[in-house]
Amino acid sequence: MNPAIPDTGPYAERHAAIRRVCTPLPGSVPRDNYKPVNVPADCDGRTLLEALCQMVKNVSAAAWQEEFARGRLVNLEQQPVGPELVVRAGERYRHIFPGSVEPAVNGAVEILHEDEALIVVNKPAPLPMHAGGRFYRNTLHYILNEVYHPEKLYPAHRLDANTTGLVLVTRSGAFAGRLQPQFAKGRVEKQYLVRVQGRPEAETFASDAPISARSDELGARTVDRAAGLSARTEFTVRQRLADGTTLLMARPLTGRTNQIRVHLWDLGWPVCGDPVYLAGRALGGRQTLNVADAPLALHAWRIQFVHPLTRQTVEFTAPPPAHLF
Repeated sequence: MNPAIPDTGPYAERHAAIRRVCTPLPGSVPRDNYKPVNVPADCDGRTLLEALCQMVKNVSAAAWQEEFARGRLVNLEQQPVGPELVVRAGERYRHIFPGSVEPAVNGAVEILHEDEALIVVNKPAPLPMHAGGRFYRNTLHYILNEVYHPEKLYPAHRLDANTTGLVLVTRSGAFAGRLQPQFAKGRVEKQYLVRVQGRPEAETFASDAPISARSDELGARTVDRAAGLSARTEFTVRQRLADGTTLLMARPLTGRTNQIRVHLWDLGWPVCGDPVYLAGRALGGRQTLNVADAPLALHAWRIQFVHPLTRQTVEFTAPPPAHLF
């Protein structure tokens, strides 16, 4: 796993605050959590049960009926609602999870740089960026908001929960408005280090396989050559390792979800430790790894962009974790 949080250096006080927030992990204390249920336009006029089955296809109608019977679907006034309630687009409800304890994560968040506009983080794994699924407080966003309170922080982009490395976080909405469009327009130069199963023959190669616009029931994107979104990733061999794996440098020229992992999986070189994109182009049934699992060997290593305050081009790197080598 990643090294412990540094206790010396220019950000020692920030790292001490991170240790306080993460000891114990904020999601380890039982509490009532909820997920928002926002009725989409294509569910207008349906029953709430029908809408839930449409929105969350991997949960059966029978399982939803049990949640209704337990009183766990409520309106914004916390009043239980029934499965036959006819809903309208834009209405909001809540799915209650009483006494929830979240899965453990790696809380060793490292601050690499901060200034008036920007915080540069070396994210450990497994650690989700934002609340979702089984995670509410055991997330990078929650930890940083606690450390930097009362500031309201704005992550400029995302990494998967299982991916380590560089995350850029802005310190105001105005700075986010200057940085986030650079990602959307492909103006941010990104390089990743990734260890794959097998030995690609070429020293350099690329993939232009289009990636599905929507995820499947378990959240995975795949190659969709008929209707997928355009995508390109360039790869360079960095080191051929003795165990038959290979360390690559990956340069994504587009920003599709799971792009590097999907492209390598499609090429026949799946990422070591990936619970989703398996050898033989098979798909696994898991998403976020457990702390004790073998880590995903994908690291956001280098990033170059225009600083939202100085308007100068800047570059940062994040030390790679030992499991890449």
